[in-house]
Amino acid sequence: MIFVLRKAGMMSSEYDSQVSDKEIVDFNYQFEIYDKPDNTFFDILTVANLAYDVNKRNGYDSKNSVTIKIYEGNTVKYSILPDKNLAKDYFFKGNSVTSGSEYIYNKNKTSSGSSIIEKYASKKTNNEEEFQHRFECIKTEYNTETTGKIRLMEFRRENN
Repeated sequence: MIFVLRKAGMMSSEYDSQVSDKEIVDFNYQFEIYDKPDNTFFDILTVANLAYDVNKRNGYDSKNSVTIKIYEGNTVKYSILPDKNLAKDYFFKGNSVTSGSEYIYNKNKTSSGSSIIEKYASKKTNNEEEFQHRFECIKTEYNTETTGKIRLMEFRRENN
């Protein structure tokens, strides 16, 4: 009987470990698909919103949150940080809340901010917007000490 109980306990432990590993793989995959050299502006918006949702769901806990940084040249231009004051419709300029914001969508633009979509869009002759900028993923870091999940992704806007 002891042998059977021990076997059942080991099987349960192995199952829990497999489920946990799958959750980590699934979590990382949703970010890793953007670990490429030719992301569109909408890819960047998607990964930024994903990070925002993860951070909010985890209570902005630094161990379980994701930071996204977008560089122009060697300067961090926009960030999604694990910060409860972050609104979903804008990126921070630079690395902090105090450095200002730039709004993603035109409808949320105020006199103190400008629309990122306006900035990265160029008009075609038939008046349709064409988003020409590409963003290369230049760095992906994992929280290897605790969760094994992605904790940071950095992108650089490529000149076209």
